[in-house]
Amino acid sequence: MIRSTRWSPEESRWLRVLGTLNEFQARLFVADKAMDQGRGGISRMSELTGMSRTTITKAVAELTSGGQLRNAERGRIRAAGAGRKKVEEADEQLKGELKRIVEQTTAGDPMSALRWTNQSTQSIAE
Repeated sequence: MIRSTRWSPEESRWLRVLGTLNEFQARLFVADKAMDQGRGGISRMSELTGMSRTTITKAVAELTSGGQLRNAERGRIRAAGAGRKKVEEADEQLKGELKRIVEQTTAGDPMSALRWTNQSTQSIAE
């Protein structure tokens, strides 16, 4: 996560702390440090930590909005249900289509769960 080798003793100290935080906490921590630095703080923090400027900017907006910050749930970093949906959920026909495509070149014991195909990923995609 740490990109630059030019930092002050103070920055060195809090970069160690940053390494112990989860994604949500780290984002808010870096945004707070960027706000302390004033003009150019977001760019400096982005360069120093490797965190996206957009991510830091959104976190600064979150801190300055005056709204209540949500607490990260124990054991979770992102909100429940967040993130990309499984491909199988997005396209219910996908499993059947893949089975049809590789069916002719599938080898292995039909009674076993372990099966394989001789087709490359590229030929399956075509």
